[in-house]
Amino acid sequence: MNKHGFTLVELLAVITLVAILSGIAIPNIISSVNNSKKNTFLLDAKRMVSKAEYLIAVKKADRDAAVVGKIYTLSDLNEKGEFSLDADGGSFDSSSFVKVTRNGNEYQYCICVIGSKRRISSGDTCSPNTGNGCISSTTLTGIDKVNDK
Repeated sequence: MNKHGFTLVELLAVITLVAILSGIAIPNIISSVNNSKKNTFLLDAKRMVSKAEYLIAVKKADRDAAVVGKIYTLSDLNEKGEFSLDADGGSFDSSSFVKVTRNGNEYQYCICVIGSKRRISSGDTCSPNTGNGCISSTTLTGIDKVNDK
């Protein structure tokens, strides 16, 4: 009887237990990471809307243009490089935009954001020239759906 080590049966039992626990834990970890990236992507989109709100507030010409719909492209919103990378480490598509429309004293936000692996849009593409492809909301909390590409 060897008192200085483990038997083969003990080692196999430990390896089997570790394999079972890994099989349970790894999919949960991957799912959590994916959900975190979706939430980060959604927060980036909401930050784009907040940036558009800020630009509307500080520029009278933009407030006047919002009567018919002021479109802020990604380059308008990314003045300081705050939207250079999306949640997955890729780039936002240059066709991403936020459209702000004023109706009386209320503003309506229409957002279309396409990242490297995810999108917030009503279709597969965004068209900043026409404003097509965006999802409308009067509040930031109304923007809550992120689709995988």
